[in-house]
Amino acid sequence: MSDPGAFTFSRLIRRNLANRPYRNVTTVFVFALIAATVFSAQFLLNGAEQSLDKGMSRMGADILVIPEENALAGQNILLTGQPTSFFFADSGFERISNVPGVAQASPEIFIATLFASCCAAPVQMIAIDPENDFTVSPWLAENAGVKLGQDDIIIGSNIIQNVGKDLMFYGHNFHVVGILDPTGMGVDNSVFTRIEDAYVMAAESDTKAVRKLTIPEGKVSAVLVRVEPGVSPSTVATRVEEEIPGTETILPDGLLNAVKGQMVAVTTLLYGSALAVTIIAIPLIGVVSAMVAHERRREVALLRALGATRRFVIRVMLAESFVLAIIGSLMGIGAAAGFLIIYQDYITYTLQVPLIIPSALTLLAGGAISLFLAFGIAGVSSLYPAYLIIHSEPFDTIRKGGV
Repeated sequence: MSDPGAFTFSRLIRRNLANRPYRNVTTVFVFALIAATVFSAQFLLNGAEQSLDKGMSRMGADILVIPEENALAGQNILLTGQPTSFFFADSGFERISNVPGVAQASPEIFIATLFASCCAAPVQMIAIDPENDFTVSPWLAENAGVKLGQDDIIIGSNIIQNVGKDLMFYGHNFHVVGILDPTGMGVDNSVFTRIEDAYVMAAESDTKAVRKLTIPEGKVSAVLVRVEPGVSPSTVATRVEEEIPGTETILPDGLLNAVKGQMVAVTTLLYGSALAVTIIAIPLIGVVSAMVAHERRREVALLRALGATRRFVIRVMLAESFVLAIIGSLMGIGAAAGFLIIYQDYITYTLQVPLIIPSALTLLAGGAISLFLAFGIAGVSSLYPAYLIIHSEPFDTIRKGGV
């Protein structure tokens, strides 16, 4: 049975830290601030990229073709689901199927809905052709027995309603048959129905809705395109724009660049803040450590006189710094993660970018990077105090009273 009063390395570290709570709290706060800013920047970047990957995978298309004048609105529908309605100027969208390199084309109609009981704001309704669609069809294939029939809808994860219940849009009742998995993109705020049912809803809206809905016969809002195997989507996109004037194409790479462009200001601020705090923290923590080391010269000298080696004393100094770095980093990472998760929707709305909680592996990697940075700062800031200890003579220090 171990003696509770026995001398151990860990007990020495705990007592040393407990004897200087105020200075240690300041040091912990600095490490927490650095870790939180670095972790937040990585969370936002990785969350946006993973959201985009998942959302584009859900869309199932290599290219989105929309009217040229509605390029920004189309991009916003994909990224955040901001409701809007627009149509091609003519019905010549069918020609997209004949462009070399196009393997499959699927038309969609975008309908900005009115307020509904499911949501605090209008949502984006997307009317599809189930026979040619490849956005919802993969989900239907994974959920055997579910069919998108007459007056049926499949809703995004942010739409508040249960399967088997009804939702009303423009005075028309729809039956919820499925809920899509969250992606962090606009599809989470969208409702999918058949083009035929959208036409019926529009026809009834004159008498059933507070505002009439008009859908031009034979016109669509967008066309999703899958390219043939081995063909470059960018090449096909260029052909579409050349052969069909008035069209604009959106590719996943273009969306990713747009998202990174929108995120650059925030991430630059976060990384800049982390860099600034780091630059200030290293000398600050170094000075604090040097002050502590100076105050403890007699204590260190006594340890040396009792047989402790210079390596042991340096280990004590480094261990104390690393413990403070771990505590501060974990607190900063935890606080940042909690804030970002709780306010995920608000961040998405404010920055107008897709955002999903990154995978567990990504979160662990971000936390490890933040911890590694804190360890580096702790080690560097301990160099000067360690130098003082190595070059001090214990007996001289004791004879002079530690001053």
